[in-house]
Amino acid sequence: MANPGIIVSNLVAKGMGSFLVQDNPLYASANHDYVGTFEQQGYATGGDIDLKIPGYPVVQRGLSNTTTPIQDLVIPYTITEDDIYSVTRALNVYEDIFNVLGGGKALTKESKEAIVDNYAYPAYTSISGDIEGEAADRLKRSAFMTPIDTVEALGSVNTFSAISAIDSMATIMKFPRERCLAMNIRDAQLVSNSLQNMFNESINKVITKGGWFGNSDKGNLCGFDVYRCTELRTHTAGPLNVSVYTSPITVASVASDGGSLVLTGVTASTAQLINAGDMISIPSRFLVDRVRKLAVPYRLVVTAANDANGDGAGNVSVTLSHPLIVSGDQQNVDAFPSVGATAKIFPDHNLNFAYVPAGLSVVPLRLPMVYGATNSDNSSELKVPVHVYIQGLVTDLNNVFRISALVGIKALAPYIIAVPSAVTSN
Repeated sequence: MANPGIIVSNLVAKGMGSFLVQDNPLYASANHDYVGTFEQQGYATGGDIDLKIPGYPVVQRGLSNTTTPIQDLVIPYTITEDDIYSVTRALNVYEDIFNVLGGGKALTKESKEAIVDNYAYPAYTSISGDIEGEAADRLKRSAFMTPIDTVEALGSVNTFSAISAIDSMATIMKFPRERCLAMNIRDAQLVSNSLQNMFNESINKVITKGGWFGNSDKGNLCGFDVYRCTELRTHTAGPLNVSVYTSPITVASVASDGGSLVLTGVTASTAQLINAGDMISIPSRFLVDRVRKLAVPYRLVVTAANDANGDGAGNVSVTLSHPLIVSGDQQNVDAFPSVGATAKIFPDHNLNFAYVPAGLSVVPLRLPMVYGATNSDNSSELKVPVHVYIQGLVTDLNNVFRISALVGIKALAPYIIAVPSAVTSN
């Protein structure tokens, strides 16, 4: 008689992999091109590579030119043990007889469906939510370019014009034409509602039948493949945000490499004052376009890459999601913020992100066997390899199932646009 554990694990792996491919919009729209780079070859070890972001050289005119070196920006892409997502379950022999395979132990169509319902889908829901949530968090901690370039500009994202404003920024910043827009459920529905009953039969038909115009196969708006994502939750800002902290905050200093800045005028405390993902408006400075390095009509907003505590003396040091660069091929801002420049922290806000594939990358890797356990994984060319490990415990007649997926996720700020919206706006 075949080991029922093998049957169950194969169905779990196959079912879960199929679900993951269908229902993770951030994961599905991300770049998957780095998978081959990470897969172990020969005796190669380690879980990281270096990504190079090319810089655009400044054009020189005239007969004489000055030689300049290539100025690639190198960013590490590291995969760690924390990128393994797992759910562990126990199935004892009693359940195996009566709840899974049926009294006759025949693997019927009905019993296959029951196994998928009882084991694959709940595991998918949990792991899928974590993978998608991690992708959303990486976007939130990374993106700093935004058309919502002052706290005062924070409002609704609920019309066609709000989406076209994102397209304008993407075009000015010279993003490639293959673009995605991931929206939180509320804002996506408000945009969809605003498009209903417009004089566009194809969009109206899709919205009327499905309640939504998006998903890349049906909805392209202003050049974006539009997705709605349940894991783009409201960002809770740290205690220095303008809705609760009214004292003036200014820039005290900027690191020479542009990777961090110190804010002063804050609460004299050593408690956490900045939350990772906080957006900080510094309206005295402007972004520059990546090719000609000319100032564009978007004021500087920086994003905190990590939580930050006060120093107890009225200052807080903020690590930025992407360095401020004021010269050379990688220049992204017209100048460093000056000492004393006004800074305002955005209040709580809803999350939306526009990006090109290079802005969000995922690396799903196939986990290896564990010797001494029963191993199963999905054998088809699914985008998410899922491995199921089974180890029997004779003392209590249990088969312990560990359902795992290994997925590295990386967000690259130069290819992402943040589009925050006000929590209370309609």
